[in-house]
Amino acid sequence: MRGAALLGAAALGSAATAATFLLATPRPPAQASADVRFLRDMRAHHAQAVEMSVTLLKRAVDADVRLLAQDITLTQQAQIGQMSGWLTAWGHPVAGAQPPMQGMNRAAMGMASDRDLQGLDARPIREATRQYLLLMRAHHLGGVAMANTALKTARSPLVLTFARTVVTSQMAEVRAIDALLLARHVTPPAAPARPADMDHG
Repeated sequence: MRGAALLGAAALGSAATAATFLLATPRPPAQASADVRFLRDMRAHHAQAVEMSVTLLKRAVDADVRLLAQDITLTQQAQIGQMSGWLTAWGHPVAGAQPPMQGMNRAAMGMASDRDLQGLDARPIREATRQYLLLMRAHHLGGVAMANTALKTARSPLVLTFARTVVTSQMAEVRAIDALLLARHVTPPAAPARPADMDHG
């Protein structure tokens, strides 16, 4: 699976920075904590964003869309490595005993279906580009919802700072995606100004 390969690749090099992360968190979060659960879930969420973006980078000719896909690929791949480093520094496996996002509504988190992912590869490029923008918009809003939940439930300063970064950066990219959609005569779907929180179970 390409998503699993992306997660594995991102973990490389994280051990080198683990000591720094550990020093910044005197009391590491417990295995069952909201902090650890959020990082594991967000790693999987980021991995799909990278997968979709890499697919578009291989096909897209639109310079603006290519720039967006490249930025998402580089930023979220780096953040996957960062999250892996924190988990390693805290003495926890990068992957938990349960699959990531266990008990959560994957569609509400903006997770694309297998059919959606296949469409990015198979559809005519103009149609695939439009689909990518719509999928990534929903994906970002789902990530913001996950981060908003972490801001209420996590305790680690590192995780709280990271969650705030996710909210700020991904909402900015949603606005950029809306501009790209409008420029292509596609009306962005209605969405709340602040995405709802996302709970497990």
